[in-house]
Amino acid sequence: MNLKNTSIILKKINRLYELISDIGEASSTENDLMKAYTLDLYEAVTMSEIGELEDSDDNRILETVKKRKKQEKKIKKQIHKKEKEDAMVAEKEAVVEESPDPVQENIEEVPAEATTEKSVEIDSELLSLFEMPSGSELSDKLSQAPIKDLTKVMGINEKIFTINELFGGEKDEFENVMLAMNKSGNFEEAKKILIGSVAGKYEWAKDINQKKAKKFITLVQRRFK
Repeated sequence: MNLKNTSIILKKINRLYELISDIGEASSTENDLMKAYTLDLYEAVTMSEIGELEDSDDNRILETVKKRKKQEKKIKKQIHKKEKEDAMVAEKEAVVEESPDPVQENIEEVPAEATTEKSVEIDSELLSLFEMPSGSELSDKLSQAPIKDLTKVMGINEKIFTINELFGGEKDEFENVMLAMNKSGNFEEAKKILIGSVAGKYEWAKDINQKKAKKFITLVQRRFK
């Protein structure tokens, strides 16, 4: 056994072990260094002649390891501080989002009122279509026999023309409206259905559509004679 070299290696092992103990964990570099020291110790014990070991390189390695560990601790503290700050910012933003914004609410109220006024104006124009003039011509129309089923009263050509002019070419929508007219209890109920659905949607109040619209409305009126 080379006592001098064995003593040197044991000191190296002790210094490395103390460093690892202070940090609390060993990196891959430290593991490899401990393995190398162990092999050197084995050789020093089993061999009678071995050159004196120079520990200057090992000391540099130890110093590098210490510096790296200090840097890791510093970086971990910085990361922890940043995560804490981000969590506080996110919490403040969540509180702001949940708080009502009176300015935004006021802004949203204005278009709602404008929409209501516009709706009233359109309804007024459509209502004028349902105000049939009095006179002999109207009396002659109302004197005709009542219609029991609006789905059967129109001829093919008149139905096609009505669908194209008053229902935007939508046959299914026309048939659904006619069924709704048949199921209505009175003309007022039927009028509300027409105004709330197709009359405004397909612009019956336009000059080009008024004549055909009034004729169709008169037909619906006969359903409730």
